[in-house]
Amino acid sequence: MSCEKFTKKFDDYKNIRKQKKLFGTFGFRGIVNEGMGAQKAKQTGAALAAYLGEGKTIAIGKDPRISSPMLEEALIEGIVGQGCNALTLGIITPNTLSLEVMRQADAGVMITASHNPPEYNGIKCLNKSGMGFSPEEDLALEKIYFGDLKSNAKKGKKLSDTGAGDRYRAHIIRYVKELFPVSPMKIVVDGGGGSASTVTPETLVSLGYDVVRFNCKYDGMFRERNPEPTDVNLEKLKKLVVKEGAAMGVAHDGDGDRTAFIDENGKFVQGDVTAAIIADHLLRQGKDKVKKIAVTIAFSNIIKDVAKNLGAEVIYTPVGEPYLAQAKLLCGAQVGLEEHGSVLIEWSREGPMLAGVMAGILSKEKMTFSELVATYPKYYQIKDAKTLPAGTDTDKILERVKQEIPKGYEKASDMDGLRVDYTDGWFLVRASGTEPKVRIFSEGKTEERARELMGIAMDGLERAMR
Repeated sequence: MSCEKFTKKFDDYKNIRKQKKLFGTFGFRGIVNEGMGAQKAKQTGAALAAYLGEGKTIAIGKDPRISSPMLEEALIEGIVGQGCNALTLGIITPNTLSLEVMRQADAGVMITASHNPPEYNGIKCLNKSGMGFSPEEDLALEKIYFGDLKSNAKKGKKLSDTGAGDRYRAHIIRYVKELFPVSPMKIVVDGGGGSASTVTPETLVSLGYDVVRFNCKYDGMFRERNPEPTDVNLEKLKKLVVKEGAAMGVAHDGDGDRTAFIDENGKFVQGDVTAAIIADHLLRQGKDKVKKIAVTIAFSNIIKDVAKNLGAEVIYTPVGEPYLAQAKLLCGAQVGLEEHGSVLIEWSREGPMLAGVMAGILSKEKMTFSELVATYPKYYQIKDAKTLPAGTDTDKILERVKQEIPKGYEKASDMDGLRVDYTDGWFLVRASGTEPKVRIFSEGKTEERARELMGIAMDGLERAMR
């Protein structure tokens, strides 16, 4: 990595993570009326308004969870009571909010628990640029939140704009049409009952595709399936793609910032692979002479193959959207990628946009989805997690893990947890930013090697916890 503006911040980021009491990797979330409630939302709104200063405007988006309206009202109360204007945009995706903040506000708040189950909800803050709050901004906001926050004599206004969704759909259509052709294709869309349910189908239809809708009505209880679009949660979509003879299937999470793909054979395509394919084609289409791809430390080595073919630099970041946005800002990376398939084209995770882009790639390449995937190197991954006992000092555990790992690896990075690289694979052990767990990732050129590396990581973690 050669972007010193960014890499020299890593120690600061680690220190900030230890200091933060409220914000996790990106925003905060919890079970409603337990770890997350109206008072916390109100206090966050008031603190954000005080941070910005009287008279500023804060745009608010939400996902369809049944608790979102309650948290929205509390958030508005805090914002208006502190002298700022609260602009409600309704049920939208996070990238819609990002674009609207840049267009007509001074900051944004997304009320969502993303891919978590329906009993959860949360809050994510965006700055004027439309990107998630940086670690430094999180810490500054926390100081106000936990400080002596006095009420403001002047009250703000409650405003409303119902056109954000339409503008976002038009934005996607313009972007995709400029880059890719359209050929006849049937696509099955599983909206997840979330924010993208009324965005992805409509944009694909407007682009000229034949769309089959499934689970595309708002459902704040996510009755059809768990909102996280993982392989195991998408069985119905996989069967429907095959039944309909579709070219691909697309699925989203609760707020629409995660996008998963199913190929024409009903097979789940790993998120690292789809994100790498999208990045590859976007950078090929771009005019930048210097190409840079930002990826989280948990991303597959497939990105090294893509970057080598493009002549691009790979910039690794801690896990989380805000770090990818910082890499784009400070290093000039054209895209930011996360291991679950999310892609930052601008400053926020895209969701519905990725469906249009992937369909455009298939149209351009005149390949089936499985044929396209087969043109990229194959890696094998395993993902696991270990719930920690209450009161466990996760930082100390992770510090000890490195001492418990057998030598023989090529390199190790403690940028975010511990990633250990070998000539034929790697593993990562890191604390979850949303749950009391340690997550373990392993990858190898063979499935057997991936399992071996998972075993090494798990053994080291077990010894470190004794």
